[in-house]
Amino acid sequence: MLELEGVRVLELSIAWAGPLAGRWMGDLGADVIKIEHPTSRGLSVLPPVGEREPWVWGELPAQVLRNGIFPDNEPGEHWWNRIGHFNKINRNKRSLCLDIKGPGGRAVLEALVRQADVVLNNYSPRGVRSLGIDHETLRAINPRIVTVSLSGFGATGPAAEQVSWGPILDAGSGLASATGYANSGPYKQGLALPDAIGGLHGAVAILAALWERERTGEAVHVDVSQLETLLSVGGELLLEASVMGQPERRGNRSATVAPQGVYRCIGPDEWLALSIGTDQEWEAFLGVLGDPELELDAYRTRLGRLSAQDAIDVRIGLWSAQRSKHIAMAELQAVGVRAGAVMTNADLVEDPHLAERGFFVDLDPVDHRALTFPGVPVHFDGWSPSLHSTPPLGWHNREILRSLGYDAAAISALEASGTIADRPPGA
Repeated sequence: MLELEGVRVLELSIAWAGPLAGRWMGDLGADVIKIEHPTSRGLSVLPPVGEREPWVWGELPAQVLRNGIFPDNEPGEHWWNRIGHFNKINRNKRSLCLDIKGPGGRAVLEALVRQADVVLNNYSPRGVRSLGIDHETLRAINPRIVTVSLSGFGATGPAAEQVSWGPILDAGSGLASATGYANSGPYKQGLALPDAIGGLHGAVAILAALWERERTGEAVHVDVSQLETLLSVGGELLLEASVMGQPERRGNRSATVAPQGVYRCIGPDEWLALSIGTDQEWEAFLGVLGDPELELDAYRTRLGRLSAQDAIDVRIGLWSAQRSKHIAMAELQAVGVRAGAVMTNADLVEDPHLAERGFFVDLDPVDHRALTFPGVPVHFDGWSPSLHSTPPLGWHNREILRSLGYDAAAISALEASGTIADRPPGA
């Protein structure tokens, strides 16, 4: 059976990497309990409704609202439950809003650990020790526990205690130094790619650790360095640097084939990506473009094209600027040229291929109509995931505590002390 029904995962994580790993477990059927501090979804810095800048659809919202990515740019009364990026990454989980260091909080955590299969975190080693969720401590509570830590730099080595975010790892991995154009400095990537890569590695690590535990019957610990997972996607850059020194920035160009790049098409921000890998592809490309200025003998070899990329790019740009990116892609792919339309988010949401495969799903976040979210990209024969919206903060407090044997009076005492909550402090 592929689904993880019966497996309980305790997730103590923030941002993207840890929650993504936990979401994969939830999508595959595990019971994922997200243990959230009352401040985990942020503290309110929103201006009163009457003092907010006016906004209309299509305009960039004010930064204080933009950071939350609220549906329709409206935070609502319970803004902490309407944060767009949080709702995207925390579906298929139960929310326990617990201050582990609050009165009685440690006892709740230990009771959960006794019933858990996996404890996942993406804190620094210092944070792990501070919360008492290191492997040795948890194994003393549950001798069969699987612990997976997704820290920025791993739990050992001189950089272990450094904290990180995706952009820090982007720079620390060297990828930023290779990202940019020949006449530019380093470019930060548009999103925190290290988080996505680290989260996926974390999910695989959990599955592998569960398999190992079933094989040996013993507790398993996995120490995942997000930095090292990121290095795995830049292997050719590391190899080049080790042999030849710092790789040069090439923008969208290649060191070995030409032309290669991204070319503007009809529309305000429409682009076509293409790469000509062989002389045969170049001849097919010429047949589509029909441009006499590209019919030079010097361009019929790979080395000739590499030395004349600027001139070639000008001619390609003149051709692509007269076509839609989808038509240009179809024309080139029809003759065996590697080309693809650069898809915007709107393109993807409306893409008929993704629609037919059921990739996008409608979920009902709190206090809002159904919204479209990315679904699960992995399909199993005979089994489909059941997807549920991200729960409100602390939505499952009582349910989970009752399952641990807490009665109404004990739960009320935890609420009164602030150890459990359903809203940020002061909200």
